[in-house]
Amino acid sequence: MSPADESPCQMMKRLAKELEKEIRRTEERIGELEDKIASLQAQPDPPEKEIQALKQTLESLRTKVADDNNSLSTLQDVITENC
Repeated sequence: MSPADESPCQMMKRLAKELEKEIRRTEERIGELEDKIASLQAQPDPPEKEIQALKQTLESLRTKVADDNNSLSTLQDVITENC
């Protein structure tokens, strides 16, 4: 079914599934960054600038996951109430 043929409920459900997938991908990326940071910190002379840059990226991704989870929750509430 093309998006043009979707009902509003179908569209919201599709968007919720896409958002869930995006959250999972972002969480996987967070795990990869945490592993990379731990690996760098375990080095005898850790590259502090690289570690700090990765930590900033990590914090941004954590904020994105929190925001996306809030959006997903709101979308699921709307679906529950209206579909």
